[in-house]
Amino acid sequence: MPKLRSFPALFTGFIIGLLILVTSQFLISMHQLDSIHNHSKSSNQIRVALLLEGPTYDQGWNSSALESLQELQKKMGFSLDIANNVKPAEIEEVAKKFAANGYDLVFGHGVIFSEAFTKVAANYPHTRFVSFNGEARYENQTAIRYDMKPAGYLVGYLAAKMSKSRNIGYILVNKPPEMAQLEGFRQGARKADPKVAVSVGYVPDFNDIEKAVVVTREMIAAGVDVVYTTGDSINLEVITEAQRSRVYSIGYIADQHYIAPDYVLTSLIQDVGQCYRLIMDQFVQGKLPHGTVKFGLSEGVNHLSPFGPMVPQEIRDEINQVLNALITSPDPLGG
Repeated sequence: MPKLRSFPALFTGFIIGLLILVTSQFLISMHQLDSIHNHSKSSNQIRVALLLEGPTYDQGWNSSALESLQELQKKMGFSLDIANNVKPAEIEEVAKKFAANGYDLVFGHGVIFSEAFTKVAANYPHTRFVSFNGEARYENQTAIRYDMKPAGYLVGYLAAKMSKSRNIGYILVNKPPEMAQLEGFRQGARKADPKVAVSVGYVPDFNDIEKAVVVTREMIAAGVDVVYTTGDSINLEVITEAQRSRVYSIGYIADQHYIAPDYVLTSLIQDVGQCYRLIMDQFVQGKLPHGTVKFGLSEGVNHLSPFGPMVPQEIRDEINQVLNALITSPDPLGG
């Protein structure tokens, strides 16, 4: 009887061994296929370069670009290389090096990169060059501009509605790109209240704190009770100065409610992350336009931060209605 039982046992062992061998070979084959697939994906990986005129740790314009692309990199899997603190005289050479090494997309985070990109783009037609607020001459160039006139309109409307003195102030850098938002601000304010006075204070630089404080004090002394400031580091001092005089303010770029919680009505946010999401999505789909592209309220690149507690519900509702009209109406302000 034991001899009769040995054959089935051997046969069973053979079958089990065969199954193990087949399974092992199958798994090895699948691993090889997966490796080939991953290698193929790697070889087709989009290569992105980001050029910054300042440091990556400034907690502002430059760091927002880096953080936005790093977050997108996790989701989309492209490679990313950074060149920071690039001086104006170096931009053309740095852009050439990335393009010559086969990078698919080169970002220049600011208007300073536009002219140099134009000089390089014609010689590297397979690389897309993207800059901000400049010009784009060639088909492989895109210039992103923030559509600031409607945003200014919305902020001006709110400022006029919240003013008791019918005297509101706008502090800005005296440069041509800033004028569209000022024009929108004036239009929005006068739509909300035809009798409102708009005081405009100019500063020579986005970070000229001393001049911005002088202008703020002059405005408040003249009866301004709502101040909008569109600088960089000057915003902190303008909002603080307004708070000292118990005057409302509206922040810019980021949510600046924390500076003066009882006096900041809201902030107009420029969402750099949303801007880069739109660009990368369009590029991957082969739909990124060349030439000048405007992003604004409709794309969610510009939007208001949460209102402060001092803004009545009826005014919040009215502002939201104005926002909806600006988003849904084609060219609501005539360009």
